[in-house]
Amino acid sequence: MKVLQYPLTQITFLFVFGIVLNRYLNLEFNIGLLFLVGSFSLFLIAFLLNFRSKSGRFLKIFTVFSLVVSFCLGNFTAIAHQATNDKTHYFHTFNETDEAVSMKLVLIERWKPTLKNNRFVAKIYTINDKPASGKILLNFRKDSTAKDFNIGMKVAVHAKLFPIQKPLNPDQFDYGSFLKNKSIYGQVYADNTATFVFNSKEKSLYYYSAIFRNRVIENLSKSDFNQKELGVVQALILGQRQDLDPTILQDYQYAGAIHILSVSGLHVGFVLLFLNYLLNFLPNTNRFRVFKVVTIILILWCFALVAGFSPSVVRSVTMFSFVAIGMYMKRKTYVFYTFYCSIFLILLFQPSFLFDVGFQLSYMAVFFILWLQPELVKLLKPKNKITNHLWQVFTITLTAQLGTMPLSLYYFHQFPGLFFVTNLLIMFLMTLIMGVGLLFVLIAFFTKLPAMAADILEKLIWLLNLIIEKIASYESFIFKNISFDFWMMATCYLLVFAIGWFFIRRNFRTTALVLIAILLFQMSCFSFDISSRNKEEWIVFQERNSSLFLERRGNEVVVFSNKDVSENRNLQSFNVANGTSVKELYEIPNLMYFHDKKILVLDSSSVFSSLIKPDILVITQSPKINFERFFNNYKPEIVIVDASNYRNVVEHIQKICDKQKIPFHAVAEKGFYRIEK
Repeated sequence: MKVLQYPLTQITFLFVFGIVLNRYLNLEFNIGLLFLVGSFSLFLIAFLLNFRSKSGRFLKIFTVFSLVVSFCLGNFTAIAHQATNDKTHYFHTFNETDEAVSMKLVLIERWKPTLKNNRFVAKIYTINDKPASGKILLNFRKDSTAKDFNIGMKVAVHAKLFPIQKPLNPDQFDYGSFLKNKSIYGQVYADNTATFVFNSKEKSLYYYSAIFRNRVIENLSKSDFNQKELGVVQALILGQRQDLDPTILQDYQYAGAIHILSVSGLHVGFVLLFLNYLLNFLPNTNRFRVFKVVTIILILWCFALVAGFSPSVVRSVTMFSFVAIGMYMKRKTYVFYTFYCSIFLILLFQPSFLFDVGFQLSYMAVFFILWLQPELVKLLKPKNKITNHLWQVFTITLTAQLGTMPLSLYYFHQFPGLFFVTNLLIMFLMTLIMGVGLLFVLIAFFTKLPAMAADILEKLIWLLNLIIEKIASYESFIFKNISFDFWMMATCYLLVFAIGWFFIRRNFRTTALVLIAILLFQMSCFSFDISSRNKEEWIVFQERNSSLFLERRGNEVVVFSNKDVSENRNLQSFNVANGTSVKELYEIPNLMYFHDKKILVLDSSSVFSSLIKPDILVITQSPKINFERFFNNYKPEIVIVDASNYRNVVEHIQKICDKQKIPFHAVAEKGFYRIEK
């Protein structure tokens, strides 16, 4: 595979590997710096030896140390950008006090609100009048906050700092890890009575971007836009999904077009293609090629400003800025060099982006388009322009989907079967919407849109929504809850790469690689299935104000609950991650057995057999009994209190357990409890 032989490919791969390895080694700053300085010193020696040697006998040594330096640089970059290395970071204050603190912050980004809270990302400047640093998630209660908060506002908040919780249920989405990838390690819940807004504002790029978006949205609203279409315009062009209708969001998910509603590589790619088409009339001389590149890059970064400089937009614009340079270098290899340069540059300044799902999906899609799409196009060469355009769109869609499919299955566990139809039908429409939409958004910054212009954009969005809605209505083509673990994803990528390489170069080596990849993928599937069939466990779930127990034997589970669990997300996540399914559903009994363990469930009825000595005691629904006497008489091995109990009851039981030295587990605080065979 020639593309893998490029020196920059190998350097970028080792740089990325250094970042990944640091995530698990978590080396200290001094050690990382020592490795970098040592490897760079050896690199310089190898460079000088190779430079002076005319025979080239030191070339391999020089190459090896070049890769070693790249690896150490990646490792050190990850260490240096760890926000918690700063001694003033609020992360270090979590263990100092549990009381509310006074903080001064500035709002830098608005997130989609929840049912109860408006959410912002804020930078902390002081805590209790002492210098502090770090980004935090700031939640303002909807029912108690009358202020209209905007980006750039400086606020003072008196509230408690909460660290990000770990998942409280097995195989639940790790929201804490998601936030840490964005350098957010805590959150605050504030209301009107504990919040003060300063008159001054921090006028950063985020501030001016928010002003631009707010003026555009205000003028579009005055243009009598339908609310549904306006929500899609805000998501497509302005990168704001806060006002998006939930029904439309679900339709885009089912149609395999959810990526459209998140401003990222797709949108920037459309802007690049649209600009390239508009500037195509210019002569193909060196001077005009430079003019085209500079113009395109400037407009792309203006688009990033419009979209609020969100991480997904910044990395996409950076990537396509390099791609734009490569497009005008007249050599195919330059496209790949600029592609790898963009990865290297982005991760050099923001190594945490590597673990962002959007980053991974964007770069895998672009890589496959650059690598495989030109080879697929050669299969057919339609003479008709429309047919040729459709064939181009089909090959781009196919290669992008091949590049992202394993990641999508791993992260989202679903696959829209009609994604080809969706992308073929909306590709041209999306290009038109992005081109017209950017022009109209620019006009809307200065004034209300003319009635005809507003009607054109609204009708285009209406048509897009209609196509998506019709495709999403075929629910039988939506494959959900697909169990797909890390090794399945890794071997699936190996298979996809092998097939692509075989398609480009058909010989014994590529044929053998395809067969080996198929075998490894099958082995990963069999391994997952065997592991699922041989596992037995009993789990107490963390369910707010209710109880849920699960007994698993192989790939079948028996659920114990007094409520309907058919739509329970925690149970669905567990089944998808483990390849299991619900066999039976029972109400919670007072006595249960798991192998040699007797489990007594003590609920509000306070009914239990005095003849049975339980190994495990599970307390639910705040029973009214003398716990001290009960523990003295029965002495359970462990006491588990689930989230259906009142807080004062939990605290009372914990004090008694501490006194009698009985292990205690509060599910509401510590998360689920598991017993394994």
